[in-house]
This record gives sequence, C-alpha cells and structure tokens, in this order.
Amino acid sequence: MLCVAVSMAVRPATWVYPVRDRLAKQILFAGVEAMPFTAIVSALMGATVYLQCLIWLEYTGEVDLSAKMVATLLVQIAAPFLSTFIVIGASASAITTEMATMKTTGEVALLESLGIDIFQYMVVPRMIGLAVCVFGLSLICVVVAMVSAAAGFILISGSSVDAGPFFHSLFESLSGDDLLSISVQTIFPGLVMGAICCYEGLRVGGASTEVPQAVSRAILSSISVALGITAVVMLVTYYR
Repeated sequence: MLCVAVSMAVRPATWVYPVRDRLAKQILFAGVEAMPFTAIVSALMGATVYLQCLIWLEYTGEVDLSAKMVATLLVQIAAPFLSTFIVIGASASAITTEMATMKTTGEVALLESLGIDIFQYMVVPRMIGLAVCVFGLSLICVVVAMVSAAAGFILISGSSVDAGPFFHSLFESLSGDDLLSISVQTIFPGLVMGAICCYEGLRVGGASTEVPQAVSRAILSSISVALGITAVVMLVTYYR
C-alpha cells in the first residue's frame, strides 16, 4: 500500500478534483482542527523543558550541554512523538470507522460499480493527508515549545539566568539532521497510519459488529508503528 500510494501521489493525473477535495478535508480535520490542542500541549511541554534546563544548569553549569539535550529531546523525539499521537487520537478511529461503515453499508461496492478507483479516491488522500498533518503539527510543536521555554527564561527567571548563551547554543545545535529526523518520524508514520486505518476499515465484512474491532486493531497497530519508529530513530541518534 505504501509503494502504490507514493507512486500514485507523484503522478499529476491522480489529483483530480474529488481526490484533491478529499485531501483538503483530511488535512482540515486531522491537522488544522488539531492545531489549538497541539499548541496548548506544546506550550506545557516547553515549560517542562524550561524547568528541566534550570535544573541541569544549576547542577552542571554547562550551557552547551543543556542546549544540546533540549535540541535532541525536543526536536528529534518529543515533537514528532507528540504530534503522531495527537493525530492517532484525533483521526485513526474516525478514518477506520468511516471506511468500515462505508464497507458495511455497501457504499464501497456502489463506488466500485461506478468505475471509481477506491484506492485513488479513498486511500491515497487519507494517507498523504495524515503524513502532511503529522509533519506540520510537529513543526508547530517545536516552535510553540521553544517560544514557551523562551518566555519562561524571560518572564520567570529574569536576570537570575542569562538566556542569551543558552538559546544561542540551542540554535547552533540544530542542524539538517534534525529536520531529517522529524521528517522520518512524521511522514513515514503518517503514511503507515493512513494505510493501517484504511486497510482495517476496508477489510471488514458485512456485519456492523466488526467496526469496533477494526477500530481497535487500527489504533493499536498505529501506536505500535509510532513507538517502533521512535525507538529506531533514538538508537540511530545514539550510535551515530
């Protein structure tokens, strides 16, 4: 499903108006509507990072070490992990339920009888949409968390802590590898998440009692994929 979806996504002929419209609605539902919640959680996470930095600075006095720690934990791990779980909570069950309900009520069979490519119309925009949403939310998470941490340094610490050297070291610690790490931990899980939800939704039979089972399998599988990819990236980051 991943290979077919990516190959279809790069073909301009795939993106006819109904597919573009479905993609836009998926991004609106899974990404745009989740932005306020993501911003709130990211601000709390940034405040937590700020408090941890104060503790590390108090015990070690190493500004560069604290900045690198924040760059690694926040940018490479926390932000992608948080955004992935937000999208799972907001969209995985909804997509699976929608697809399974369409299958049990015969809407999928009706679309197929009209000559509509189910994979192009229903699966591709959802997979691409979730990948875009997870990536976009992770970037928002990083920005809001850093702004929250900066506000903590400026408003709470005042003159007791010099925030300049810390943030200078923090931004110097960011590199192209961080963007690559975020991309791997968001785009790939988003695609896999969309594939899992669509697969579990479309594989149900004609009984409506199969819908909750499909939703449960989709959520558990999506969480497993997110955890697995995060673990792999952490190992690669540690041993590089």
